Amino acid sequence: MPRTRMLAPARLAVLGWVMGLTLLSGPAHAGLTLATWNMEWLMTPAAHDDLATRCMRQQPGSNERALPCTPGRTPPPSRSTADFDALARTAAQLRGMHQADLVGLQEVDGPEAARLVFRQGWKLDCFVQRAHPQKVGFAIREGLPYRCNGDLRALDVDGSSRAGADISLWPGTPREVRVLSVHLKSGCFTGKLDRSFGPCGRLQQQVPIVEQWIDQRVRDGVAFAVLGDFNRHLDKDARYPAGPDEDAPLNVVQAWSDHNPPGAVLWRATEGAPVVPCDADDTHRQYIDDIFIDQRLADRQKNRRFARLPYDPADRGRQLSDHCPLVWSLQP
Repeated sequence: MPRTRMLAPARLAVLGWVMGLTLLSGPAHAGLTLATWNMEWLMTPAAHDDLATRCMRQQPGSNERALPCTPGRTPPPSRSTADFDALARTAAQLRGMHQADLVGLQEVDGPEAARLVFRQGWKLDCFVQRAHPQKVGFAIREGLPYRCNGDLRALDVDGSSRAGADISLWPGTPREVRVLSVHLKSGCFTGKLDRSFGPCGRLQQQVPIVEQWIDQRVRDGVAFAVLGDFNRHLDKDARYPAGPDEDAPLNVVQAWSDHNPPGAVLWRATEGAPVVPCDADDTHRQYIDDIFIDQRLADRQKNRRFARLPYDPADRGRQLSDHCPLVWSLQP
C-alpha cells in the first residue's frame, strides 16, 4: 500500500482528536490525559555500547545488568543523535498538542535514558528498581503533584519478568488518581491462559496480581488507571470469560472487570477503536498497549477521547520504536 494512503487515516484521527479536545477541555485543571509508550530498549548510547560487549545468549534476569544476543533474534537497537531527536519530537507532541499529564513508559533504562527523549516540561520518576535495562516508569508533567508508591514486585513472577510502577497523582486530595504502569509477559497474545505454553502460564500468574491491586484500590475508594504494554490482544480476550478460579484465570479483561468487589468495573481506551499504524511499515492489526480506568474515574470524566500518535513520515528509516504512544484524554 502506498505510504501516503496508509498514513492519511492516522493523521485524520489525530486532527479529529485535537478538534475534539478543544471542544471538551474546559478549565485546564479539570481533566486528565494519560498516555502509554513502549520505547523498545531505550538506553543511553554509552549504556548500550557497554552492555553490548558482554551480552547473554538468553534473556537476562531482572537482577542482571546485561543485554540478550539470542541467535536468530534482532539485538536491542543502537540509536544515533538523530534517532533520539525524532523520538523527542514525538514526546514534545505529547506535552504540547496532546497536553498529556502522565506517560507510562516501558522498556526504558531509567530516568537518564528517558531524558534523551523527554527533554522539557517533564519529571522522570518512579522507575522500578531493576538491573535489567528494560524498566517501567513514568514521565510526569512538570508541576503536577505526585507520589511514587514503590514497585509492584510481585509481577516479577519468575525472576526475569518486569515489576509494575505505581504512582499517585494529586495525592491526599479529592482529585487523587492512582496509576499502575505494567509490561506483562510476552508471547501469549491470544487463546486461554491455561494452555501448556510457558509464556501463557507466566501471564496467568501475573493477571491475579494486577487484579489484587485493582481490588484494593476499589476498597480504598480511590480512582485509578492501569496502563502499559499488556502483550495481549485485548479486544479478542474481552469476549471470553475469565472462569471461576481467580487464582488461575482463563482470560485477562473479565478477570479484572468482574464487579467483585462491587465497583471493580473497568473501561478500556482501545475498545472499538480502529488500529492506527505507527508508520508505513507497521503491519500489526491488534493493539497490545492499552489504558484501563475504573468506574469512579469514568463517572467523573465522562468525555473521553482516544488517539494513537503515529510517527512523522519524515522520520521513516530512523530507529524509533516498534510501538508508538497511545493517548486517552479524560474530561468532565
